[in-house]
This record gives sequence, structure tokens and C-alpha cells, in this order.
Amino acid sequence: MEQKKYKRKNSLKKTMKILDEIKNTAPKIIFKAQNLVVTLRNKSQLNRWLQLYPDGKYTIQ
Repeated sequence: MEQKKYKRKNSLKKTMKILDEIKNTAPKIIFKAQNLVVTLRNKSQLNRWLQLYPDGKYTIQ
């Protein structure tokens, strides 16, 4: 059998590290609309959600 070109463990470690970094950073903006709560990182994301849900409310921490 041929050997694979990649090692799954290394990519899994990198992926888990990136996910942990994302989870451990506090979201700066919380957007609430209808039955929806979204955590956002910057104002460009907020502008997009406000276009989709103009009646939504947000808090900046």
C-alpha cells in the first residue's frame, strides 16, 4: 500500500489550536434579532447583519 501524502494528526492539532484560540477570544458585539443571537468580531459583520435584520438590536462590549 502506498503511503499517504499527509499526516492527519498534524492537521488535527493545528485545527484544534485554531478552534481553541477562536473560542477563548471574547466576542465584541452581540447581535439579537427575532429568535437569533449572533456574536460578531467587527463592525463590518454588524453592518451585514443589520442589512439582513434591520429591527435587530446589538450591544458592544
